[in-house]
Amino acid sequence: MTTRTPAVPDDFPHFSAWYGRIPTFEHARARPKDFNCRDQVFHLRQLVDARYYLHWHYSDADSYNTSAYFQAAEDWLRCRRILKMDAEERPRALQDWFIDRYIGKDKEKRHAPVWEYREPPPGIGKFEQLD
Repeated sequence: MTTRTPAVPDDFPHFSAWYGRIPTFEHARARPKDFNCRDQVFHLRQLVDARYYLHWHYSDADSYNTSAYFQAAEDWLRCRRILKMDAEERPRALQDWFIDRYIGKDKEKRHAPVWEYREPPPGIGKFEQLD
């Protein structure tokens, strides 16, 4: 078994976050029709349909409360607002959302809460706009 894969950094929208950087979210501009809110809807379903997620309910009971429901609803509503934006505005809105969610109020930090241990590999330009 091997960990080698034909995947490239541009295949993952949050790839730069794995290296402590804020993602560019250029995929939202280059492929506007591919942007959706399925992850947020799934998270709401996760909270509501406890038959399939009882392990989470019992193993991490502190996170399974009303604040989890409100956060999931806020994420879904924010995603819907971003979905209605023009494709040119979406990357900036997604970056702001990423900063609010994972970095918080400390805008001076400007990096995701992971360790910075090396430079990320270069992308292949999959989402660059061609003129």
